[in-house]
Amino acid sequence: MDQYEVATLKKGLLILDALQQGEPLRLTDIMRQFNLNKSTTFRLLYTLEKTGFIQKDGNTYKASELRRTYSSSVNTNLNWLVVPSLHQLAQEIGETAYIGVLHGMNVMTVQVVEGNHAIRSHSRVGDSAYAHLSAFGKVILAYLSDEQLNKMLNHLTLHKATKHTFDDNHLLKEHLNVIRQQGYAIDDEETEIGLRCIAAPIFYKGNVIAAVAISGPAVRLNRKRDRSVSKRLRECSAQISGLL
Repeated sequence: MDQYEVATLKKGLLILDALQQGEPLRLTDIMRQFNLNKSTTFRLLYTLEKTGFIQKDGNTYKASELRRTYSSSVNTNLNWLVVPSLHQLAQEIGETAYIGVLHGMNVMTVQVVEGNHAIRSHSRVGDSAYAHLSAFGKVILAYLSDEQLNKMLNHLTLHKATKHTFDDNHLLKEHLNVIRQQGYAIDDEETEIGLRCIAAPIFYKGNVIAAVAISGPAVRLNRKRDRSVSKRLRECSAQISGLL
């Protein structure tokens, strides 16, 4: 083995690749195919299932539908065509603007345009957080189909980051219904005390694939601004969806 390879990670990736390329497999099938013992195979499958990469269906395992992928052209458009809209949004509102996508159980930031204040929300491309913590994640969850959402909630560990974080599945689902009705989500100091975020969904061919968000200090991005900021966010999300 190459000195830089991580053996366990490599085994997990090989199993994932096999499940993505072929038919569902039983634990014994995977043991035989990759010459692994039962304990190692179980641990690898358990980890892949808990992180949302695979699903267990009876006695077999298959690649998870939660890890939905879109064409490279859509990903490229999401990464670059949205930048002018995002830049304009950040300039108008004065706070940091983001694009995020669902990545397993997390939401990952794929674009950032900084706000114009010295004290502002900071994030980098590649940052991720549990989907239920942020406005990003909640607005994407709210627009999933019932089947997709139930699968997400069955896998999602409701980690509590602050006293405001939703950590009950029933309450979270009720909250997601409200988000869907109003067309935007708010992270009211649920990820971090002193930080608020508002997000709106981005669609491609009728399916939610991402979210656009504005984030900033709670004293500045306060509740009095929710209506005006959410309205501008929905305009921006509609513009981005149109570009896609």
